[in-house]
Amino acid sequence: MEIRVRVARVLPSGDGVADERNDTEDWTEAFADWIAEDRRPGRSAVVRRVREAPADGGMSSGPPAWLSFAVDSGSFLTGVVGVWAAFRASLPRRAREGARLVVEHGGRRYVINEETHEDTIRVARALGLAPAPSEEEPGRAPS
Repeated sequence: MEIRVRVARVLPSGDGVADERNDTEDWTEAFADWIAEDRRPGRSAVVRRVREAPADGGMSSGPPAWLSFAVDSGSFLTGVVGVWAAFRASLPRRAREGARLVVEHGGRRYVINEETHEDTIRVARALGLAPAPSEEEPGRAPS
């Protein structure tokens, strides 16, 4: 399965609804460098930096809009989220509060709001990379 991730800035808008903005400070590019250097997913992942063509028809493209991975397990996603937690902690405090990891697959987007195990499992289940709660523990009633 192929997933794409990017770093976005989420700011509250005037009506209280979250406003997701594209990476304006090359955070996605910097995050790709962190993944390449980290042992958790770095050795088992090929990070493809997806760049969008410029709207004005120019030849050069800007910084990566997405990072693309071939994923086969929830443990890989856990590794990526672990690297994300370290990367996010390195950002200045004001930037850190609004930084989110956006995961996309099959036209659907999922946002990692916190670097918790529960948040990672929520996204892994939505992607089909982790079993549903009733499948994890046979004989136990679903919660």
